[in-house]
Amino acid sequence: MAQYDEIVKHLMDRFADEFAMLSFGTSDVKVLETLDTEQQTIKVHRNDMTYKVRWHNETVLLHIEVQTEDSRDKPMPLRMLAYASELLLRHELPVYSVVIYLSPNAGQTDPGGYRYGNDVFGFQYKYQVIRLADLDGESFLEAASVGLLPFTPLMRSPTGMNTEVWLQKCVEKTEAAPVDAQTRGTLFFALSTLGSIAHDLTFLQKLISEEMMRESPFIEHLMQKGAREMAIKNIQSVLTKRFPQSNVQPIEQALESIQDIDHLTALHLTAIDTPSVTAFLQELNGSEV
Repeated sequence: MAQYDEIVKHLMDRFADEFAMLSFGTSDVKVLETLDTEQQTIKVHRNDMTYKVRWHNETVLLHIEVQTEDSRDKPMPLRMLAYASELLLRHELPVYSVVIYLSPNAGQTDPGGYRYGNDVFGFQYKYQVIRLADLDGESFLEAASVGLLPFTPLMRSPTGMNTEVWLQKCVEKTEAAPVDAQTRGTLFFALSTLGSIAHDLTFLQKLISEEMMRESPFIEHLMQKGAREMAIKNIQSVLTKRFPQSNVQPIEQALESIQDIDHLTALHLTAIDTPSVTAFLQELNGSEV
């Protein structure tokens, strides 16, 4: 899921109302605020989004969890219960939870809730399960839900329409979206990235060229991210090769906190000349002060 996290979170933040409408199945909902999703006692995935919304004249919380595949670490009902409980305790507002499954085969066994006990002792909790593969993709194209366009390749295509024609239609609708060049580039980037979950990436790349995505700030971001990851890898490789008996784990953790490429480039040169891993770590800690 990691490779999809950033673009999914961006879309959910940029087009919050559309995701709220999808979750509640109505246009009678308005996002008032996007809330901080970091929870101290629970490991929260980066793509989680929690909104404060106005729904049927009531202020409530909407929490959306996006899953590429079925949950492996813990059963999804327990995870959703933990999220909702923490949000309820923190904000003291009703919490409505939704899981959106991206992959065609994911979420088929998700019960959408958790319960135990009886009328005397017990508990019951429910949440909404949305499998994109079960949604009518054409209705979303016709509704011009701009923020959901990148997800349409994962939805059900019209009966009798082959995959290539369907994907072409998704691309054409995105091309015609009433947005600026940067947003359109990001939509194309997201469509290509998310579409590859269920379709051949090579074919998607034929439909969506680099030129079509060029205006998206995500392209530059990915290039910088790739350069940063390569710089960190080069530093680790130099130190591991020069000092094979030393523990470089602390250095790896420290390097991950550095975002500046020029700083990492300078540290690469330091790694080539440093007399020991300890000396490099001292230099590293000193440069961060």
